[in-house]
Amino acid sequence: MYISIKLFALILISFFNSCIYCLPILNETSSTPLLLLISFDGFRWDYPDLYKLPNFNSLIQRGVRVKYIKNNFATVTFPLHYTIVTGLYEETHGIVANTIYDPKLNATATLDTMNDTKWWSQNSYSQPIWVSNQLANDSKQRRSGVIAWPGCDTPINGHLPYKYQLFNLNRKFDSILKQIFDWFHEPIETRINFGVIYYPEPDITGHHYGPISNEMNETLKECDNYIGQLLKMIDNDEYLKTNLNIIITSDHGMEVIKKNHTIILEDYIDISLCSVYGSRAFVNIFVHSESNIDRIYANLSTIPNYEVYKKSQIPEEYHYKSNIRIGDILFVGKAGYEIIAPGDNSSTELLGDHGYNNVESMYPIFYGFGPVFRQNMQADPFHTVDIYSLMSYILKLEKRITNGSLDNVKHILQDHLREKFFNEINLFVVNTAVNITHWGFITVGSVILVILIGIIYIIVAFRHSRKLIYVESQNVPVRYRLLSTSEGSKNNLFADESDNEEIQ
Repeated sequence: MYISIKLFALILISFFNSCIYCLPILNETSSTPLLLLISFDGFRWDYPDLYKLPNFNSLIQRGVRVKYIKNNFATVTFPLHYTIVTGLYEETHGIVANTIYDPKLNATATLDTMNDTKWWSQNSYSQPIWVSNQLANDSKQRRSGVIAWPGCDTPINGHLPYKYQLFNLNRKFDSILKQIFDWFHEPIETRINFGVIYYPEPDITGHHYGPISNEMNETLKECDNYIGQLLKMIDNDEYLKTNLNIIITSDHGMEVIKKNHTIILEDYIDISLCSVYGSRAFVNIFVHSESNIDRIYANLSTIPNYEVYKKSQIPEEYHYKSNIRIGDILFVGKAGYEIIAPGDNSSTELLGDHGYNNVESMYPIFYGFGPVFRQNMQADPFHTVDIYSLMSYILKLEKRITNGSLDNVKHILQDHLREKFFNEINLFVVNTAVNITHWGFITVGSVILVILIGIIYIIVAFRHSRKLIYVESQNVPVRYRLLSTSEGSKNNLFADESDNEEIQ
């Protein structure tokens, strides 16, 4: 009797799961997954709460708003955008600042001169997701189109996106949207399935006027209108409405800068003893002679509201140590404090800045909507390095070892919700089977009947919920691994046979 009941429970579980998993997905017209990634530079996580942004706030009804993203150091544009598309920390992929010095190359790169493969290919394992998408097994149906994203115009370990366009400061977002949608609709032989967009606002406004200002209000309204255009274009396009997943995020936030919160570095150290590279929030200091490291470190240690670290002392939480492009000394201002390095124009006043350690004002936004995302969800935070794993899952790519993990983001996915639901039902059925031997046959029959009725009801409900219902509006709208660098550190993960250890 007991064995028969357990067998019945297994049959019931199998029947229930197969019924739900076999439900048809209506209107699925694309065999290759579609994804659009959009980054608004410097879009702080709480802007939608501080300013009136109806289109951004409407996104949660369509999908998921993550409270904020925990980004890694340093919180500046090029490094973090490269982290988003590779899933690697800055010490791993090698873009460690907007201005970089490489002692092995004996060369320096700035935002204007970084379009050389040697800067983006320091680690042979670095692979932007637009390349991963194109190198998938079914790559004949996979093409990536990238507009203005840092590094998109540079061959990275030998690869470029199928389509790309360079950054143009004067180009409006609506023009970019039109181009990316045109690429999604090209003939099947040339159309893209993965689009990537970078837009420089509201970062520019944040630097000039600060994160809390009338000018920021106007810029954010403009960005919000762009989101309205995006939603309208999707809603009017059945192919994209049915198939396209969209991620809207940013690289970092923005902090208010006060006039009396700036130091001139030359007032504290002998600049002839070192070279300095970085931004106003932090600098990497390369000391010409090792014997002078302690001297410079001691001088900088006396300055209040700034943090100074010898390279070996940089906190592990920064993930910013194991790369030759990181200086002998790291000097970082606390949020809102600035550094005027040699060569910087001290007369250029900034009212907002970023680049600090991972403090709240540095957190960026994250929204996701489309077929794979849950709806009406305010989700818990995850890390910048996790976004690659999420995109890889959406694009159905083979798992690639990075510093991020899908486990940290799966709570925002529809499949995870369904899996959790099935697990709870299965557990209930098993527990029922264990206790059923103590019941009478009439009770057993009643329980089975109720379960079967419930199964039929759920199947009908699932089928009905997947039908699209259109209502005309009555309103007129107004875990981590580290990857090794050339230093050969065993603390860094590198995907080769000789060094393939996971960090516990």
